[in-house]
Amino acid sequence: LSSCVIFRFAQLIGIFAYWIISRYAHGIPYTAVLFIAGAMMGYYSDHSYGNAIVESMKQWLGINGEVIILTFLPGLLFLDSYNINVHLFVQSFWQLVVFAFPMVLGGTYLTALVAYYFFP
Repeated sequence: LSSCVIFRFAQLIGIFAYWIISRYAHGIPYTAVLFIAGAMMGYYSDHSYGNAIVESMKQWLGINGEVIILTFLPGLLFLDSYNINVHLFVQSFWQLVVFAFPMVLGGTYLTALVAYYFFP
C-alpha cells in the first residue's frame, strides 16, 4: 500500500507540472521539469524520514531501471507524438529516415566496437 503512495504522488506532480507548463511556461521542456522534480524528491527522501511518502520512495529505489523505463517511456512518447505538427512530420519524413536509420546503425556498430576491444 505504501508503494502506491509515491506513484500517485508522482502522478499528481506530473499532471500539475504539465498543467503549469502548458498554461504559463511554454518554453520549458516537460521532461526537464520532471527530472528536476525527481531530483528534489530524491533529495527529500535522503534528508527526511518517518512519513508515508519517504517510505514509499525508499521502496521504489530497489526497482530495476529497465522496468521504470518500460513503464514511463510510452507515456512520454505519446505526449511528444500527440503534440507533433503532422504537416512538418510528413514534409521531413524521408530526411528523418535517411539520417536517423544509418546513424542508429553506426552508433550501434561503434558501441559494439568499443565493447569488443575495451571490455574484457
